[in-house]
Parts: sequence; C-alpha cells; structure tokens
Amino acid sequence: MAAEQKARATYEKLIDLCSDDPDVLDPLRFLREREVVHFQRFGEALRGVQDKLAEKRFFMNNANCQNMDSNCDCN
Repeated sequence: MAAEQKARATYEKLIDLCSDDPDVLDPLRFLREREVVHFQRFGEALRGVQDKLAEKRFFMNNANCQNMDSNCDCN
C-alpha cells in the first residue's frame, strides 16, 4: 500500500511540473487515479484478511467427537 501512495505522490508532482501540457496531464491523471483505486482495493483486502484472522475458531478432537451424537463423522 505504501508503494501506491508513493506513486500517487510522484504523479502529483509530475502533474504540477507539467501543468501547461494537456497531452502529458491526461495520462498522468489517469495513472494517479489508478494508484488511488489500487490503494483502496488493497486496503479492502487487508481489512478482509484482518477480520478473518480475528474470528474465533473452534476445533474438536476425536474425544469430543465421540461424546457427541452418532451422526458425527470425525474419522
């Protein structure tokens, strides 16, 4: 995610330097917006992974399984 932020900042500086040439500005703006979207998507993916890792997990061993009803298929 840091790479996207750094690239976005680089594109913004290049846009500031080339403010009078529309043939250069349009591709730079596109690239800057692409980095913004990449940053957002990576952030969403990171939050999803963090949420999944934060979930409580319950495990059963065979001893617990044998104490349950006969429909349990642990083997």
